[in-house]
Amino acid sequence: MSRVDRLVCHVLPKAFLMALVSQGRLVELQVVRRDKPSRVESIFLGRLERVMADLDAAFVDIGIDRAGFLRAEDLSGVDGWPPLGAPVLVQVRNDGEGEKGPRLSMNIAISGRYLVFHPNGAGVTFSRRIEGESERDRLRGHVEGLLDGGIVLRTAAAGATADVLQADATRVLDRWEKIRRLALDVEPPADLSARIPGERDPIARALRDHGADLEEVILDDRAMARTLQDKMDRLGEKIRVRWHNGTMPAFDIDDVAGQIDTALAPRIALQSGVEVLFEPGETLCSVDVDSAGAGGRQGRAPRRPVDVNLEAAPAIAQQLRLRNIAGAVVIDFVNMRSAYDRDKVQAVLAEHLASDTVPTQIYGFTRLGLFELTRARRGPTLAAQLEALEKSDD
Repeated sequence: MSRVDRLVCHVLPKAFLMALVSQGRLVELQVVRRDKPSRVESIFLGRLERVMADLDAAFVDIGIDRAGFLRAEDLSGVDGWPPLGAPVLVQVRNDGEGEKGPRLSMNIAISGRYLVFHPNGAGVTFSRRIEGESERDRLRGHVEGLLDGGIVLRTAAAGATADVLQADATRVLDRWEKIRRLALDVEPPADLSARIPGERDPIARALRDHGADLEEVILDDRAMARTLQDKMDRLGEKIRVRWHNGTMPAFDIDDVAGQIDTALAPRIALQSGVEVLFEPGETLCSVDVDSAGAGGRQGRAPRRPVDVNLEAAPAIAQQLRLRNIAGAVVIDFVNMRSAYDRDKVQAVLAEHLASDTVPTQIYGFTRLGLFELTRARRGPTLAAQLEALEKSDD
């Protein structure tokens, strides 16, 4: 499982790229366009525009070029659809692509470093990676009653003290109160998050999401590095901020550039000679594990199928996240006859998928021996983002 320990930022005139690195391995690359910023997690006061009864969904005007899409399952705090023209407080779950507008939800989530607050929710729930009833009971005792709504304890909360959790809850509540007051003072449609300083700062979001593990942030822009260092000093953060002014590009650190090239190639080679082929489509991505190059060396027995698959599973999990592959994924592992071996491979794959910030649903092996899973959509693939960025420079 990947715990991000370094954030490397490469600043370009029209965008900047943020590489999340774990022990030298590129975990995720975020492409932040200045001319087309992501609105994911942003909160809007919209106006209900049209209800599509046959789709059990509605369109909401949030003040951008395309109406947002709100499904009935994402309603909250209302009994049925509000009247047409009524103001609705919504949060962007997924940026729109092509002709599609953004996916919206009325189930607002305000993220802190250690917890996520759901104003319309109830109870305390936990990240899957917080294990052990004693630790869960300890954490529940620290946060119950802190916020009037639902609380999700993030992975970073494991081991956190009561004071740390209370301070995080206070920060989250302050942000929610600002949003709530704005919603009472403006006319829809209105972008509420844009009116709160720093709410859309991608580096601040990365620090919030990964700050419990981050050791340093490296930027090749001196002004941005100085501003971030001042902020770290004010907050008392111990994360190092370093301005990269060396002769080599920032993305030569940890060979980030080389790892990006690998993530753009259809085929990757693992250390033993095993190759993994990714063939993404519109709604389904097929992944094939090829063991042809992993045969035993002279005088050694060939590798067992389970060993080949156990090597491939972590690499597949990493590449699904790095490439930002979404929808249905079918993996053709090397055939294993033993149910015990299949369970081992599934457990390793699930373990490495658990650190992915995008929800993944595992369905396991089919009768044909194929492995099925789905990964939620969070914007375009990495290849599509980089291609769009390159076209914007033309």
